[in-house]
Amino acid sequence: MNRILHRFSWSSLYKKSNVFLLVLLATNLTISPIIFAQVLSLGANKLITTVEQAPNPEEPLNVFLDCRGCRESFIKSEIIFVNFVREMADAEIHLIITQRRTASGGSQYQISYLGNKSYVNINQDITYTSFDSDTDDEERNGLVKHIKLGLVTYLSKKNALNNFDLKYTGDLRELSSNNEDKWNNWIFEIGSNGSIDGEENQKTLVIENRVNIRHTTETWKFRLWFNNNYRRRTFKTKDYLGNNINDEFVTERQYVYGQLVYSLSEHWSIGTYFGGRSSTRENIDLAYGIAPTVEFSFYPYREFARREVTLRYGINPQKVFYTEKTLFGKTEETLFEQELNFNMDYTKPWGSLQATMEGTTYLHDLSKNRLNIELELSMRIIRGLSVFVNNEYSIINNQLSLSAGGVTDKEAIANTRQQATSYSYRVSAGFEISFGSIYDSVVNTRF
Repeated sequence: MNRILHRFSWSSLYKKSNVFLLVLLATNLTISPIIFAQVLSLGANKLITTVEQAPNPEEPLNVFLDCRGCRESFIKSEIIFVNFVREMADAEIHLIITQRRTASGGSQYQISYLGNKSYVNINQDITYTSFDSDTDDEERNGLVKHIKLGLVTYLSKKNALNNFDLKYTGDLRELSSNNEDKWNNWIFEIGSNGSIDGEENQKTLVIENRVNIRHTTETWKFRLWFNNNYRRRTFKTKDYLGNNINDEFVTERQYVYGQLVYSLSEHWSIGTYFGGRSSTRENIDLAYGIAPTVEFSFYPYREFARREVTLRYGINPQKVFYTEKTLFGKTEETLFEQELNFNMDYTKPWGSLQATMEGTTYLHDLSKNRLNIELELSMRIIRGLSVFVNNEYSIINNQLSLSAGGVTDKEAIANTRQQATSYSYRVSAGFEISFGSIYDSVVNTRF
């Protein structure tokens, strides 16, 4: 079968659509901080002008639960001494829950209580950390327990407090005074998984192996990952004579990736990335390198759960060996690549904003570059109306590993070989209107 090389010949239509998408994403990324500042300013004014209302002790506490992937139905079914409301404007307490992975493989939940109406300016934060060895049931029960403890503060003005009985289930005398960790914060994980699926004329086999080593302290952070991925796809077809044809496509990818970071201060970190990789899809037989890196955080690192803005720069010298000769006539080469990354992540009562802009270029030829832009915005505009935007766009000019032999038709359809492209994009947007009862406490899992 003739081999073909997939390239883009830009027509006027493609140019216009490409520029339009880029302008759309750049505009979103530019105006998002402005929107954030305006909304935050409005929120601040609201706090100043809000008149404190006397609570009705006979009525349960109204709580607006604002979380992402925090087992919302379970929380509502287990906490029965409050009313969960559908709109933030109806709530006396705005409960925000954010989640991050810990160095040990567990989860750390930041539970924030923001007072409203008669509880204006009565705010608090509670942290709950689960262990990697915890089951899902243990983790969710631990989260609910900490949420309940935080809500008790606001029940002092409610009759529901009369039905509480505080009980300590531990024994301080049994706590060991020796907190020495024999593993010294080193954590090791080894895993493997496989899957097979198919039907009469096709089947897929996937095997993946991985090793993860982590060490984290307040000053140092070390990560080492190894991953091996094997994928085989088989298709059965017939030719024009009715003879059976079996086509098999195999892709293999493996990498070793490391990270070493030293904390200089609340705003500065230095370190390095290092590793090696190979990929049949990308025509890379072996590539390895090391990238000294420096990062600045505009806010103290400890505030990551609510706001995070960082700027990172690094230079990556790397040696690359190609499986087949590239379009540029190379079978191996030494490259110097620089990277600049800007990341922004906010979680606020009005919603959340995440934006990332990353640019890379090769120092020997600055025209060989790549720019990635990602934006995710979820915002509550007014009562009952929320909007979301999720954009991702890449300008691609750095495909140095493309094979000079090109890609066959079947390889292109199966996507087992990298093809030439100058851009990629993904855009989604939507809105949600909600109205009706203000209460949202009942959980019914039938069907």
